[in-house]
Amino acid sequence: MLLCTLAFFIYSFCLNLDFEMVETEDAIMTEQDAASSTTTSEELPANRFELELEFIQCLASPAYLHHLATTGILAEPSFLQFLEYLQYWKQPEYARLIQYPHCLFFLDLLINNPVFRRELASVSFRNFIHEQQFYSWQYRAQSLYGQGLPAEEHDETSESKEVSEQKQAPT
Repeated sequence: MLLCTLAFFIYSFCLNLDFEMVETEDAIMTEQDAASSTTTSEELPANRFELELEFIQCLASPAYLHHLATTGILAEPSFLQFLEYLQYWKQPEYARLIQYPHCLFFLDLLINNPVFRRELASVSFRNFIHEQQFYSWQYRAQSLYGQGLPAEEHDETSESKEVSEQKQAPT
């Protein structure tokens, strides 16, 4: 429930914001225009950075992506612009704060692949993505932390256990 609330909170800002920085004379607002727009639009929250960090990490969850697809949010152009805006998280100074790096991969897929966005509404596709994500984590854990004791040490350890069990067993 918190994730849904967070997504709609952030999404409400993306409807009111222009995510492209245009530096033309036409785009520069006069002081009067700026004053009137601040009274009509909502103020950005002080913790916007933390909210965006939490939201982008939510994109690593296939279940959450499925929720976004089934509610129709992924089909809205303003939400896609918001996702494009979030690409700054791929820069090293921001990416180091991300705990779930799959979110950056899913971010690219959401922006660049309309078939992926459409298929996310399918439960079987969501489950497939979840399985593949699990296998990826499993492989990463095995490659980083190894697969237990090497075969030689494992054989010596099991032999010493057998000897100690024979000594303790009554004859």
